[in-house]
Amino acid sequence: MGAALAEFVLEGIIRDGLGDLKANPSKLDDIFSVLTETYLDKQYGQSKIDEIKTYINNNQIKIVQGWAMVPMAVPCISIELTYASEDEDLQQFSNLYEDTDTPKTPEVIVSTFTTTAYDSVTGKVTIDPGTDLARVKPHQVFVDNDGNKFTIQSGNSNSPSNKFVNIGKDQTPVLGANCFIESSIDITRVDRRMVRDREVLRLGCHASNNIYLTKFIYVILKYILKSRQLVLEQRGIHLDREVGSVFAREDELKGEHIFSRFMELRCFTEFDWDQEEVNLVDSFDDEVKAEMPQPITGTATKVNTSDD
Repeated sequence: MGAALAEFVLEGIIRDGLGDLKANPSKLDDIFSVLTETYLDKQYGQSKIDEIKTYINNNQIKIVQGWAMVPMAVPCISIELTYASEDEDLQQFSNLYEDTDTPKTPEVIVSTFTTTAYDSVTGKVTIDPGTDLARVKPHQVFVDNDGNKFTIQSGNSNSPSNKFVNIGKDQTPVLGANCFIESSIDITRVDRRMVRDREVLRLGCHASNNIYLTKFIYVILKYILKSRQLVLEQRGIHLDREVGSVFAREDELKGEHIFSRFMELRCFTEFDWDQEEVNLVDSFDDEVKAEMPQPITGTATKVNTSDD
C-alpha cells in the first residue's frame, strides 16, 4: 500500500461527502432535524435547514492542506498533521511485514533438444548426445514435447555417451524434438517492511463573519467522517478517537473576523514498502553422501598399571 497519506485520504473523503450532500440535500433534513423540534422551531426550524441546503448547493466549501491558507479560502475546512510517531507497541521485529510474489516466465536452463527414450522403471529420459546438461540440477523442470512438466530428480548424467535426466518412475512424457528444461522459479519475490504510526490530525472549520456557518460546517464534517468510518479503515486510517474542541474565534487572523472550530482525529496508520528482492533457490542436489570412518592405525602402547 505504501504511505497512508492520511491528510490526503481525509481530503478525498470530505470532498466525496460534500458532493454527496449537494447531490442529495434531503440528507441535511436528517442531519439538522433537531432544528425543527418544538424548542428550536420558532428560532430556526425548517427555514434554517433550507437555508443550509441552499448554501451547500450554491457555494463551495474549500479544503486546504494547511492553516496558513485559511484566510484566503474561507469558508473552508483545513487539515493539518499535528503529531506523528512510530508506536513501539505496534511495531514488529525488524519492521518485518510480508513477502509479495509476482508471476514471471521461468528461465530456460537448456533450450530445445530431442529426447529418444524413457525408462519407466528407472525414470530416465534419454537425451540427444549433442545436448549440454551441465547446468541441470534436481528440482528443475523437464518440459516434454507437448508442454507437460515433470520435476527433475537426483541422478542425472551429462556423459557424452550417456545423457539423461531422471523425472521419476512411471511417468508418461511425450518424446520428441521440442523438449527443454526450465527453472522451477516462476515468481519474483520481494521482501516488504512496515512501520505503524500513531498520528493526530487537526481538522478546522472556518468561516468569515458568520458564526453559524462555522458551526454548521462542523456538524456536516462530523457527519461525513462518522458515516464513512468504514471507508477510512479501508483506506488505511484506523481511528482511535475523535475530540471536538471548544468553539473559538481566531483573532490572530487579522483583517477580518474568521471564526473556527476544530476537531482532532487520533488514528493509527501503516507505512509499508519494498525492501529488497528475495534470492530464491532454483535447485539443489539433495543426494546425501556418507563417508565410512577410517580405521585407526598405529602401534599399541602397553600401559603398566601395577604399583611397581
